[in-house]
Amino acid sequence: MRSAQSNHSLPSWLDSETRALIEDIIRVLAERHPELLAVILYGSVARHEERPPDATDPSDVDLLAVLDSEDPHIALHQGDALFHSLGLAYYRHLDAPREVQVMFSSRTFQEWDPTFIANVMRDSYILYARGPLPAPFAA
Repeated sequence: MRSAQSNHSLPSWLDSETRALIEDIIRVLAERHPELLAVILYGSVARHEERPPDATDPSDVDLLAVLDSEDPHIALHQGDALFHSLGLAYYRHLDAPREVQVMFSSRTFQEWDPTFIANVMRDSYILYARGPLPAPFAA
């Protein structure tokens, strides 16, 4: 896993429009949701195995936003506010050639399959972290 303390460290191979969208998503979530602990890039883009933006079906960008809560249903309980915040960023970057998918998690990750978390840990970039990272990403 590659990490950066508190600042965005986006892979250099991402196009500028998608980079701007991701940066805006992180900024908006961090400003509007103080319970945001981390934003993690994972999946094909993190592994640099993505389909190019000009492909018929370009790869999307996968982000996992970790919230400071033990509630495994945090995304449901705060869904309206979280998705409103995402909408603010998406609306400002309609020209981004890649879709950015954001999933939300509690700091315990108990709502996710352990295999999924292991895959995210193996092939990920920490784009944003506020304070110590939650286990299992703290290692």
